Amino acid sequence: MTIKDFFTTTGMDDHPTKYLFGPYHLLYFLLFIISFILLFKIIKSLKRKNQDRFITIALIAILILKYATEVLFIYEYYTLDQQLSSYTHPFFNINTFFSFQLCGVMNILLPIVYWFDIKKLKPFVYLTSILGGLAVVFYPVTVLYGDPLQINLPMFRSVIVHFFLVLIPLILINRGDINIKKKDAISLTIGIFSVAAWAMIGNLFIDKNANNMYLMINPFRLAEIPVLGDIPNGYHVFLLAVMVFIGYFIVYHIARMFTKKV
Repeated sequence: MTIKDFFTTTGMDDHPTKYLFGPYHLLYFLLFIISFILLFKIIKSLKRKNQDRFITIALIAILILKYATEVLFIYEYYTLDQQLSSYTHPFFNINTFFSFQLCGVMNILLPIVYWFDIKKLKPFVYLTSILGGLAVVFYPVTVLYGDPLQINLPMFRSVIVHFFLVLIPLILINRGDINIKKKDAISLTIGIFSVAAWAMIGNLFIDKNANNMYLMINPFRLAEIPVLGDIPNGYHVFLLAVMVFIGYFIVYHIARMFTKKV
């Protein structure tokens, strides 16, 4: 692989659901679990000062990778006669600075909430970051596409960022940064509706071809998943609502498992 092969968006639109539940997906899933267990144990064994340093480095890496990928999208937009993917965009585009996807929003909010110690937002941001990271593990369309062995910057970014979206909040929860409670369901509900509204602004007014948070088009149709893929666009939002509820239920119990017992 050359540097040119790495700094490219080639393949990002190519059969992104082809590898779903296949050998490459299973390998990615296993590597994610193994890496999480090993790194969590290593970080937990460190002194708090060194843990703080790792967390800060990880959060900076999330932001650097996010905007480095945007730089690539902008570069290709202006330098290539034929765009390699639909992700490229000009500099004067809202996507240059913000995101309408759930994970993209958490890329920005997680560092801000942690660095500025915004306690009221921590339950929503921490749990939603975990949910967003795990969602990509189970539906890795931003990790496995094109040639799965051809690693490029967007793919690398997605692997690292979504891994940290799970690891960092669980480290913080385990350290006692917050204590997840059932009453946090209220702030979670307000938060997810706010993020969904933000995504719809992107879908309806910024880019009418967008499918932010999969609110416009049923993603399971593309994956040709029986039953789930048969639900018409629009009605699939009810399915997503159920899946989000189940997702938060699972993430809540995961967080409780990592909560340090006093």
